[in-house]
Amino acid sequence: MANLDQSGPKTLDGLVHCAQNATSAARLLACGLAYYQGLGIDLVSYHGDSPGAPAILYQFDSSGTDGPQWHSQFLDIEKLRESPVEALARQQVMPIYWSDVARTVRLTTAEDHYMKGLMRRYPNDGISLRVHGPGRDSAVVGLGFAAKQARLSPEALYKLLSAAQIAHLRYCALAESQSPRDFGLSPREVEVLEWIATGKSNGVIAEILGISPHTVDTIVRRIFSKLDVNDRTTAAIRGLGAGLLRRPKEGAP
Repeated sequence: MANLDQSGPKTLDGLVHCAQNATSAARLLACGLAYYQGLGIDLVSYHGDSPGAPAILYQFDSSGTDGPQWHSQFLDIEKLRESPVEALARQQVMPIYWSDVARTVRLTTAEDHYMKGLMRRYPNDGISLRVHGPGRDSAVVGLGFAAKQARLSPEALYKLLSAAQIAHLRYCALAESQSPRDFGLSPREVEVLEWIATGKSNGVIAEILGISPHTVDTIVRRIFSKLDVNDRTTAAIRGLGAGLLRRPKEGAP
């Protein structure tokens, strides 16, 4: 959960400045969310292509009792494999509108079910686009509109694509500049953090690793302490920024 930064960037030039001066993945995230919120976007998702990278969704709530905030949650990576939006976004240079997917390709039954569910949840439509980084550090970014609107101009689409690309490249630079050793996580703590980032509960992690739930609870508390965070999503964000979540997960269930 993140409070709205009223002083966040409002222009593409402002985003460039904010991203360049961000010294952590969490601060970079705040820059991007503030920029998008100012453009009438209330949903942002990020799904990295690198093995072990999580899929995270951020949704803006302007009517919360604690004031305007972005709420975060992990997305089901297995479910995302049924998403024709992501597949199309990876094949195109320009963003794809969610409502155009069914008219663009012939959908399987599972894909059609996925798209109908997506449009029910987000009837104001949105776009998905691919950003590129060094090596395999690409990702698909989804942007949902807060209200119904006319189709964006090519220039506006290019600006959204540019903004996502700027933020992604800055994230890659931050990840390269920080050693995983900086946080002092043990190999077991890194392993648990990787499973947290895939959305697994402590109970499921205990089953996967063959240890007790109490042991996992203890490890998670140590991870939070070392990363100086209070929740699982922020831990994953910080782990991403430190390059802790880039190792392949072999045999992931």
